[in-house]
Amino acid sequence: MPSLLIAEDDPTLRLMLAKLFSRNGYEVTQAQNDREAIEYLEKGIFDLVLTDLRLGVKSGLDILAVAKQTHSETEVIIMTAFASVETAVLAIQNGASDYITKPFKTEEILFKANKALERIGLKSELRNLRQQVAHHFGFDNIIGTSKSINELKKVIGRITTTDIAVMITGESGTGKELLAKVIHHHSPRREKPFVTINCSAIPENLMESELFGHVKGAFTSANANKRGLFEEADRGTIFLDEIGDLPYSIQAKLLRVLQEMEIRPVGGTVTKSINVRVIAATNADLPRRVSEGRFREDLYYRLNVMPLHIPPLRERLEDIPALTEYFLRKIQREYNQPAASLTPDGLEQLLHHDWPGNVRELENTLKRAVALSGGRPIRGADIVFIAPHDKHETAQAAPPAAGRSLEDSQRIQILKSLQENDWNYSLTASQLGIGRTTLWRKVKKYELRQTGMAIK
Repeated sequence: MPSLLIAEDDPTLRLMLAKLFSRNGYEVTQAQNDREAIEYLEKGIFDLVLTDLRLGVKSGLDILAVAKQTHSETEVIIMTAFASVETAVLAIQNGASDYITKPFKTEEILFKANKALERIGLKSELRNLRQQVAHHFGFDNIIGTSKSINELKKVIGRITTTDIAVMITGESGTGKELLAKVIHHHSPRREKPFVTINCSAIPENLMESELFGHVKGAFTSANANKRGLFEEADRGTIFLDEIGDLPYSIQAKLLRVLQEMEIRPVGGTVTKSINVRVIAATNADLPRRVSEGRFREDLYYRLNVMPLHIPPLRERLEDIPALTEYFLRKIQREYNQPAASLTPDGLEQLLHHDWPGNVRELENTLKRAVALSGGRPIRGADIVFIAPHDKHETAQAAPPAAGRSLEDSQRIQILKSLQENDWNYSLTASQLGIGRTTLWRKVKKYELRQTGMAIK
């Protein structure tokens, strides 16, 4: 039952309200003056307070202040017979959820009270969601016990409460965006937006409008004003992913925004102040691009105040067991799979791979392994690595023998490998350096059969 405090010095109205709300499922407490109202607020927590504006020595605004001090989630509705816009605005500015003038209909006061309770529910849901997000991006999700990862965690712990600009470097798949989100969700900006911009994915002719917005009529298709991503991130964090791919023509404009913390929409004449924390990331060699004249030196130093480097997975193989355990639990939850485990030879195979795709490749490899294992412990034969050339569906093949086409040589090599591996698709695909799906397509294309020709 929602708890309600009614603070009203008119006994007839107070009793009428008490009966009305009791009939509608509220647990009602009555206060006949300001002193009683304050005593009740200091002793207990109420979901909703319904208070008269004029109540003894104290006003309804004073009751509002006490209610918010004792429990900030309490909703307050101010009642008064002296309606004025100024009082209404003042009450809302001080945290009241609504304002109602006397005389009012019972349906009206019930509606406002129920709307206030809905806000309590929404606040609770939002708080739970934020807690879940904070847990998802907790320091525990930076998996690893290697020296490099432990040092990284220590540095992050020191900078999360600051607004210092951060530059995250590392190969593709190392987890740069995850690191940026961890920094944001442990900062004072955690309840404000986290906006990601992939600088390599936006065409150059649209980049300025995407970053800083535009006004109606700025160009042919600008049919309305549009907020840019920097404005969307106001009071929060903006993550500039693949900053090395930012067009040179935009770099000077970005530098000015970072220096002045002001944006001017395309086609606009008025600047807007913004307050954002900037985290950039790249897998490119920015110092080299600076020396080549492809990236502004002044912008590089503006962004690279606190450099953070995520080492590739091949340089911290000791983290693979912990990462594997984490991803197997994640896969179990996401796909409603039984708990998966890894055999010693499965782990050995993971430890001997060079991981060009880093942590992202490890996660995808384990997803395939879970699917192939069929619920039993994951063996080395279940672990299939996808080579970069597999995008073109070509198997690693020796040069064609004299008189044979490349296609004939590939067909013979695939069939020979299948026969040698007793038609184990996973092991064959791994040895050929292709994906299991690609191998299946090749078998279908070449019409290979388990009783097929012997290889001479």
